[in-house]
Amino acid sequence: MWVMAGDSITAQRLHTNYIEAFYRTKHPQWHLHFRNSGIGGNTTGSVLARFDYDVAAWKPTIVSIELGMNDVNGSEENYIKGMKQLIAKIRAIPAQPVLISSSPVDDGSVMNDWKGDRCKKIHPFTEALKKLAAEENIVVVDQYHALIDVWGQNRRNGEELARRNGTWPPKATPEPAATPAPVVKPGDATPPPPKPKPAPIAPSLIPLTGDAVHPGSVGQYTMAAAILNGLKADGEVSSATIKADGKVVEAKHCQITDVKAETGKLSFTRLDETGPWPIIPQAKTALKLVPSILNLSQYTLQVQGLADGDYHVKIDGKPAGTVSAKDLAAGWNITATFEGAIADRANGIIALLNKLQGPLNNDWRAASKAKDADKLAAAQKAIDDAEAEVQKAIQPAPLHFEIAK
Repeated sequence: MWVMAGDSITAQRLHTNYIEAFYRTKHPQWHLHFRNSGIGGNTTGSVLARFDYDVAAWKPTIVSIELGMNDVNGSEENYIKGMKQLIAKIRAIPAQPVLISSSPVDDGSVMNDWKGDRCKKIHPFTEALKKLAAEENIVVVDQYHALIDVWGQNRRNGEELARRNGTWPPKATPEPAATPAPVVKPGDATPPPPKPKPAPIAPSLIPLTGDAVHPGSVGQYTMAAAILNGLKADGEVSSATIKADGKVVEAKHCQITDVKAETGKLSFTRLDETGPWPIIPQAKTALKLVPSILNLSQYTLQVQGLADGDYHVKIDGKPAGTVSAKDLAAGWNITATFEGAIADRANGIIALLNKLQGPLNNDWRAASKAKDADKLAAAQKAIDDAEAEVQKAIQPAPLHFEIAK
């Protein structure tokens, strides 16, 4: 059991679910369990306050702590003090602690040229976190420094394009008529001054979606990749090499059967031992922003000896894309297929995890906090049923490929 504790970015159930999907599909024969324990606005102190019923109660073997975005409003000293206390509590369960730095603020900041104070503050907090991890001899993942220049340059490139197109900066709009100041009577509290409107942020070249603090699916796949790389995750899935005449040259971690080579058409059935990382189609631009994401899901097909030209690929009778003979000869990573059977699989797995980690997970946490044994038992039964659905969905199934001009 891996419990992922954090703030609102964890509570979004995006990068955490993508990480879960990676490990579940990578090891379909194992019965892995993940639980989301993120709450908006949390700091180390907040997680300490709810640790017993919202972390320890799950009986985890691994607990990751991903905090910092809110802690930077306080002191670095308190952040590290809180992290030390969390490490001690995790070890006492006993479980293995994993520290994950905060993600950057997507405001156009790059290293040593920050656009906002919050993003700037995360830098020394991350350095202090890595120092603590070294002292405590525990795993730490620095996603902040892995992403800040990527995100920041992406937004700067977007701003540059928008300036060339004349769409940035935004045109000024007339100020609305001032609201009359309220009449303050003797003894009344003085009303707080109105909050200034935040300055607009330039568009990104490849939108991360979401907002500057809470990226959407595109940004959060890059976060998941940074964390998986920090954990030294193995990206090998399977590979197959087939000649245009139907001869199977190599099949690694998969079985190739029912091969047929007809004039201008090659078909076969492929059964893999494990599955590729489910990347949902709506997040496909994450691969343009960080192409190395595909290194975490090396699910390849190589076809040798095809005549030059483009080939239409179908998987289980559904179009999967058009690939050139050159790219097929070099090795096509099927993970980057965002239509057809592969896309359906990715959407299905992520949808099941959203259900598991969303309402079902929250029902369990609420019952745990209330110490309501009946509701806790009912919530656990619902989770067990959902886990069985996920376990079924991640199992490898035969895929029928057709490749033709």
